[in-house]
Amino acid sequence: MAMNLNDLYKKVSAIPIGDFPPSALSGLLHGYISVYSIVRVSPWLEDVYGSQWDIHERIREIAGELADLIQDPSVTLEDRVGHIADLMEAYLTYSDMDFLDIALDAAYGIISPEGRDEIVLPCRTPEMCRLLCSCYYFMGEEECARLAGEIIEGKEQLFVTLGYDYDLLEIVHRWRWRRAIEFYENSVTEEKKMGFDVTDLFDKISQLLIDNSERDDYMLLTTVFDLLTAHECVKERC
Repeated sequence: MAMNLNDLYKKVSAIPIGDFPPSALSGLLHGYISVYSIVRVSPWLEDVYGSQWDIHERIREIAGELADLIQDPSVTLEDRVGHIADLMEAYLTYSDMDFLDIALDAAYGIISPEGRDEIVLPCRTPEMCRLLCSCYYFMGEEECARLAGEIIEGKEQLFVTLGYDYDLLEIVHRWRWRRAIEFYENSVTEEKKMGFDVTDLFDKISQLLIDNSERDDYMLLTTVFDLLTAHECVKERC
């Protein structure tokens, strides 16, 4: 592959969390969660990626940024849904009940406004699917699991091979749906997945990174980081 994870990890880790725009935080978070899993399975890789504690603290910083964004009224609904879903996933690695409480309160404020008994879906995005899966996981809400299944129904067509003209937004879109489907299968169904093959997505986006190497495009950088660490995590069976 065109990009070496060690070099990319050093580059990403040298950037303060506060410098990343909100749009880049999801890829950054999931990249670090994958690295944490890799080091936990192969402790000798702490020499390369730092201690589990250091990675844990980086995840905590990102979770803090997400918690602030969730409570920011200027953030759009769809973006807030994504931040909530990410913060609940962060809890699975960084077990801070304060962060989980913030995420769950915000989640139910969206899917059960004004304390209604029924679950409503203001959007049907992959992030909403992950949010519902987490509500099912943490709260045992069966209706959330059913609605998450509805959202991903028919999305299998996203697993076709990419052509040569896909831009960053299309790659991110496809990757978010793959993540949502995998998260649904791991949290709701009985079949546990080791992760999808992301080679096709990574090859395309790594070329974009090379073509834009002189730009400080943090969205692009963190998406490559997310995809490459996910690929390595599958290889390490973490």
